[in-house]
Amino acid sequence: MSPAAELVLDREVRDWVLLPLTACVLLMQLLRQYVTQLFSGSKVTTADPAKIDEMRRKMALARSGLLRANAGWIPEGAFRQRKAFFVAKDTGVFQEKVEKPDMQQMMMTNPDMMQGMMKQQLFGLLPQLALGALVNFFFSGFILGKTPFALSPKFRVMLQRGIDLPSLDPSYFTSLSYYFLLLFGLRGVMMLLFREKAINDAQQMMQMQQMQMGPMSGMFDAEKAFAAERQQLGLTEHKWRLEGSEGRACKVLKQQLRGA
Repeated sequence: MSPAAELVLDREVRDWVLLPLTACVLLMQLLRQYVTQLFSGSKVTTADPAKIDEMRRKMALARSGLLRANAGWIPEGAFRQRKAFFVAKDTGVFQEKVEKPDMQQMMMTNPDMMQGMMKQQLFGLLPQLALGALVNFFFSGFILGKTPFALSPKFRVMLQRGIDLPSLDPSYFTSLSYYFLLLFGLRGVMMLLFREKAINDAQQMMQMQQMQMGPMSGMFDAEKAFAAERQQLGLTEHKWRLEGSEGRACKVLKQQLRGA
């Protein structure tokens, strides 16, 4: 078969492969979403002092960044007062001595943290493995369609999973490739349906990588963040951006009066 040959796809493939595969993936995503909400909603959350302190420090860093970005729009006295609030030698917010949390102590005081993370990852992994095996058994080896634009042979591995036809045009995609496309493409649909409660697969993958790298790898280091922000804010100089604005305003007003 020449690469330029056009394939005529059977309508039965649409009825027995395309539509059932789309429905299976959509139902699996909905099942994961509702199961995750069920288990997360049954927990009684309490205020964690460590989380409150971490949020307070992050908000202080955000306020300092806004101060650096908008320093020229406030008077010099107000800027120096705010700058001293953050970087003063003894009383500044960024001079606070932050103790690094002990992960073992956190696990002892809150044993549900690791258990909750494992449950969340388990609920995300098992349905995908089960559906992947189902799709590989029932829907493998079908060509579902063709992209409306030409593609280079480099895309063959990505779009033609499950078949080995070197002479086939790379623009055609198979059922397995369509399955992986649905797994990542339905994220936007879930966001429209569930908004901020939608499952974030990318975030779960990052959490799994952080757990493999070590328990302290993904934690917020307030001491380093404070030192970096203290240095940046200390180098920030005030430059009044409204200098001479009164004269320019009077000039524009005179021109308007003359024109009237």
